[in-house]
Amino acid sequence: MVAVQATEDEVTPLLTGAVSLAAVNGPDSVVVSGEEAAASEIERHFAALGRRTRRLTVSHAFHSPLMDPMLAEFGAAAAKLTYREPVIPVVSTLTGALAEPFTPDYWVRHVRETVRFADAVRTLAGQGASTFLEVGPDGVLAAMAAETADV
Repeated sequence: MVAVQATEDEVTPLLTGAVSLAAVNGPDSVVVSGEEAAASEIERHFAALGRRTRRLTVSHAFHSPLMDPMLAEFGAAAAKLTYREPVIPVVSTLTGALAEPFTPDYWVRHVRETVRFADAVRTLAGQGASTFLEVGPDGVLAAMAAETADV
């Protein structure tokens, strides 16, 4: 997985069956994921344009075709869980909109499809949120949230 300083529109024409758009984190911040050679080619393309790129330390190429072999087993495990309506509204980073009731299929799609973090932040800002908190080892997404929501 490679974080790239680029827009979704800039990256999309470079995607192949071997690499996917893993995340749209900000106005000009995306992540690509997939086969090493294909991800490296996109990384080199944007580095040659003077754009920032950064390899992410991950155990798997999440949100890419490389996840396909585990989706059925993951879905079977997710089907064993009990899902309830959230007490407070939840914004989905799968759709970027207010979440529908969670299902096993939702979580399977979340492993494979693009994370729409920037869209989720815009939805939250549109609902009146002005304070965002990132819980994790660094503040990378918090900075992108501030840039995306203009807070």
